[in-house]
Amino acid sequence: MKTKSYKSFLIILVLIPLFVYAQDISVHKMIGKSATKVIQAYGKPVHQDNTDPAMICMFYQTQTKRLIFVANNSGVYQAEATATYNTESSARSVLDNFISGSIADGFVPDTISTEDFFLSKTGVKVDLQLKENKITKNFEISVKARKSED
Repeated sequence: MKTKSYKSFLIILVLIPLFVYAQDISVHKMIGKSATKVIQAYGKPVHQDNTDPAMICMFYQTQTKRLIFVANNSGVYQAEATATYNTESSARSVLDNFISGSIADGFVPDTISTEDFFLSKTGVKVDLQLKENKITKNFEISVKARKSED
């Protein structure tokens, strides 16, 4: 009986971080990494278009998040994420954590407004935006990251 509960605990301990990471919108961390690394981190895509090997597109979607990665042989060169939140405070909390985590990873933030941010570090540029969807009354965070030459 104890062995079974230990196994269950171990499975939960291993799977929870995977699900949390899989729901993460910090797609800018995948810029430069291989498509295989994206699949290892986020799991099997909902849809994958690899008809052109020079541009492999991977799509992930849950009820509240949509992630897109575009890669070539050199790795991911573009990534986007959109996440929907019921309240502005929950969206702002995620936004603050995103910016704090990015700064810890060496990104330099540039505040354009209270809803628009630009983050950069050598090789990566990120546009981050918070907006209210007037129709659904939800708040959306949009992340657009791209590889850069500087």
